[in-house]
Amino acid sequence: MANSNSENNAIIVGAVAGALIGAGLAVLVAAQEGATLRDKFMNTVDLLKDQGQRLKEQSGELQAKGQEIKGLIAESVDVVKEFKEEAISSASEIKQEVQGFRS
Repeated sequence: MANSNSENNAIIVGAVAGALIGAGLAVLVAAQEGATLRDKFMNTVDLLKDQGQRLKEQSGELQAKGQEIKGLIAESVDVVKEFKEEAISSASEIKQEVQGFRS
């Protein structure tokens, strides 16, 4: 029976030692994976910051271009209005001259 208790104790000690070694390795691997995950997360955050800054700059450029285009359209509308007024005035003058020839 002494031999049996000795074998049981060796098995228990071996199981506990194996569990402790496994737990220690799991903690080491988990910590490494956690560090890798944190690095990936921080890289993604940095990338998003860079993209956000770039989008902000591009939106500012687009806003400036939009204002420029708005100004050009306003000028074009004014030119068209002037052309329309001149065309109406010229048509009226031509109509009067034609009526003058008929009389």
